[in-house]
Amino acid sequence: MEPNDDSLTRLQFLIASGVAGALAVCAKSQDPLFLVEPGDKHYESLRSRYNTCVDLRPAAIAPCTKPPHVMRAVQHANRTQLPIAIRSGGHSFEGFSSNDKGLVIDLSRMDRVQFLDGNRIAVEPGCTLAKLNDELLPRGRLLPAGSCGTVGIAGLALGGGYGFFSRKLGLTCDSLEALSLIDAAGKLRSTKDDPELLWACRGGGNGSFGVVIEMVFRTHTAPVNCTRHRLRVRGLDLPRASKLLEAWFEHSAKLPPSHFSAFVLNHTSLLVLVFGHGDEGPAVERFLRDFGELCDETQRGTPQPLAKSLVGHYGRVGPLPFKNASAGLYRDFDDLRKAAPGALDVVLQTPGLIFQVNTLGGAIADPAAAAVSSYPHRDRPWLGELQAYWDKPAQKAPLLDAFKKTQNILRVNGITSHYANYPDIAFTDWEQAYYGGNYERLRAVKRRYDPDNRFRHPQSVRP
Repeated sequence: MEPNDDSLTRLQFLIASGVAGALAVCAKSQDPLFLVEPGDKHYESLRSRYNTCVDLRPAAIAPCTKPPHVMRAVQHANRTQLPIAIRSGGHSFEGFSSNDKGLVIDLSRMDRVQFLDGNRIAVEPGCTLAKLNDELLPRGRLLPAGSCGTVGIAGLALGGGYGFFSRKLGLTCDSLEALSLIDAAGKLRSTKDDPELLWACRGGGNGSFGVVIEMVFRTHTAPVNCTRHRLRVRGLDLPRASKLLEAWFEHSAKLPPSHFSAFVLNHTSLLVLVFGHGDEGPAVERFLRDFGELCDETQRGTPQPLAKSLVGHYGRVGPLPFKNASAGLYRDFDDLRKAAPGALDVVLQTPGLIFQVNTLGGAIADPAAAAVSSYPHRDRPWLGELQAYWDKPAQKAPLLDAFKKTQNILRVNGITSHYANYPDIAFTDWEQAYYGGNYERLRAVKRRYDPDNRFRHPQSVRP
């Protein structure tokens, strides 16, 4: 095919023609660099963020629609010595997709999805999960990803990415086959030329190595229907909450890979979700029967069309005030046993504070996936998350105090492994917490693509 600026966004062209050919195409483009700076009429709307508690003021924002725009933005940052933050969906809990007095490269309008064949797609980084599902599901295809509809695919996949389908199909990054990015010198790079870059971007790549402009994913057959069950308990006290949490670990460990479960303690109310997209066999029935005996109410679902059900989990559009962070990854309940009484007690006493645990495991633990991915926590089948939401400003301070108190209880009781996509600026040993033994290897990749640390945020990989 004849190359042009639009075809440049198709990674199969890069792979077929080589990086040098694609760079030649970029050099022909005369599109000027468009920067939005403080005082411009669009500045406030462009710097808006999903979490309204994060208030950062970049020196400039570069809205990009094509790879040449990204290249010129990086070159501008080099000339002006500005640090670069990269935004696709803008959902970073700590605002790592923005910065103060630096350059933000905004990729939200680069959201194309293209089918390369029956199974593979090329996706631009700003594509949201809602748009991706709209493209894939009518064709009977699926990418294992999260549930929030407005999350951008790049930020999700580069940090790992999990959701309802991950126990059966793996993390989002496990379906990532290739990508292209603009490095710190403003040059186009492809994982075709460096498998180590692909390894780094499968779980360790958020905002550290360059600006991803396209990703190629292997998609999977989508189930036609799914089934959602809900179990509820209200008016909890600490003894019952503790018993339920331990029992949920025991029972959720026996669910088949086709089923995901979440334990969601919101103040004194408990919701346990079971989301299935496969056989509702004996293991699921035992969960609903045996764990259900401990609950006040069991709402058994019936098969529903998958697309309709997923929309119900897309969440609030935002922006909104909140505080979210990883609350640890666990091998089993014993990892949480010492911390659980204190942490649960704080949640039970604090309206608006949520402690959630999600099932991982299954295909995520596949040794073959671990060998080609920098995501380090595959031996930990449960992921904790701490959340706080408020509607009135007066609620913020007590909620954040309770949030920090709960985090401290977890930390002093040995919960130190965390999910990079759920960051917290308070994690002091974040390098080990997010990346384990893979951090030094990630630093070597960083030195090749960004030796001067142009792409950075408070917890990006350091060269």
